[in-house]
Amino acid sequence: MQKQLKSAAFIALFVPFAMSHTAASADDGLGLTGFYAGPEIGLHEHHVYIAETDIPTGQTRGQYYRGWGVGGGAFIGYDFAVARRTRLGVEAGVSLGGEGPTARFADGAFYTSKPRWGYRLTGKAGYFVTTRLLAYATFGYGGHRYRVQSLGIDDVKSSGSSFTVGGGLEYRISDAVGVRLDFRHLDNQMSHLLIGIPIRF
Repeated sequence: MQKQLKSAAFIALFVPFAMSHTAASADDGLGLTGFYAGPEIGLHEHHVYIAETDIPTGQTRGQYYRGWGVGGGAFIGYDFAVARRTRLGVEAGVSLGGEGPTARFADGAFYTSKPRWGYRLTGKAGYFVTTRLLAYATFGYGGHRYRVQSLGIDDVKSSGSSFTVGGGLEYRISDAVGVRLDFRHLDNQMSHLLIGIPIRF
């Protein structure tokens, strides 16, 4: 996990720096409007909350169990300008990969899950902090499906859905291509930190 985090951090820092040199020949301006789509890859974190009840005392305690792994996905959306530096938009996306959490208990009970696929539909609001760099926030609805194996765990679900929030930075390389660093959190299920390549058309 530590190695994956270091790799993601290096990519997040290096890619926008490298792209700033490639963009030197492109025209100045703000842009980032219209339809776009692209792939994304990075780190996925999946989690589940499990509560244990001590039968003799009746006391209950619980905790989150987490799994980290490399994942990716794809997205499609539309942005429009509401002011020179302000953008509003909508986006739909799918996510694949990552590692699911595993929990084992002294009485032999266990829980393990493998992520299948997820979806999201979000609104987006962004502001150009420079003429090429857009900072944005997202809010919407999403869900994820899992393959689950368990023993002695009540109320096990193989899918769930809830609100999703996030934010990120998108750097405009040219009128058609950008690069972005995107963080999203799906309530009670997963978070991700991904590098994406939006292609506008």
